[in-house]
Amino acid sequence: MNASTNSTVNPSGDASELLLDTRVSDKRIQPLLERADALTRELSGGRGYIWTAIGIDSTPCEMGCSFCSHAAKWDAYRNAPPLDAAAIVAKAGELADGGSDFVVLRTTQCYDLNRLLMLGKRVRDRIGEDIHLVVNTGEMDADTVKALKDAGFSMVYHVVRLREGVDTGHTVAMRVRTIETALAGGLEVQYLIEPLGPEHSPAEILTEARRARSLGASGTGVMARVSVMGTPLAHLGQVSEAYLRRVAAVARLEYPDGGEHLCVHPPTPSVLHCGCNTIIVEQAANPRDTASSTGPWRGFDLPAARATLQVAGFTVRPAKEAP
Repeated sequence: MNASTNSTVNPSGDASELLLDTRVSDKRIQPLLERADALTRELSGGRGYIWTAIGIDSTPCEMGCSFCSHAAKWDAYRNAPPLDAAAIVAKAGELADGGSDFVVLRTTQCYDLNRLLMLGKRVRDRIGEDIHLVVNTGEMDADTVKALKDAGFSMVYHVVRLREGVDTGHTVAMRVRTIETALAGGLEVQYLIEPLGPEHSPAEILTEARRARSLGASGTGVMARVSVMGTPLAHLGQVSEAYLRRVAAVARLEYPDGGEHLCVHPPTPSVLHCGCNTIIVEQAANPRDTASSTGPWRGFDLPAARATLQVAGFTVRPAKEAP
């Protein structure tokens, strides 16, 4: 059975359950991985996307998420001074000029809103209007959403995390309220299934895959939890690459008619053949590490991201030629 003969497979339901059943062989689910890949390539016109995130601060956070190195109670992070505005604008400009499709300003839960708005305006002025400026910050009300949109942000990264309210200091209702408020205020939403660990059940994964579609997210995908020493969930380890491929395919098969940007993080080349077409380059403060990076996280930079997508058969945004 191959992708071309797979049209009778239900793109959700039984197919997703089959993918998430570890008793089912990789050989048996291969047609579903191929189907997910074909759907994404058709939906995106063969386009690959690069999401670049700048961690602005590592302020110890009181929410106490069990996987996050920024949580104050774990004392796992070697805190660094927040990046100054000039450095943030310069980094954002370099990323935009280098071919990034999304520039993300990521903060901890209680970062000062006025400073974030100032940064948004300055970054938007630097990167122009044709690149998504994304905010990844704490909960927000309608007034905050309006202010962020007026400052130049076009998208928010916000999700209901797996085991929200159990492994986090938030509630599902709190997270959904912020997402719905952002959408009502005119911001697009990027929604990944995360932070995926070996302990998460198929039912938990499917709930978030289906929530992305029900909300109307512009993009979805999967983010594997990175084990950070000193955090409570570190001992559980990480999901295998083989299972990550399956969850990526589920994200696409559960959302076959939208969510053009389907992301995998950390960057995993084989998953770009299972429904994903978007990867992330990170730098500076990072909740998946114990210290801020002076360069790209784990050395995975923008040229590497472009090359990885191109090897997988995707076209990418051209880098700006130097004057």
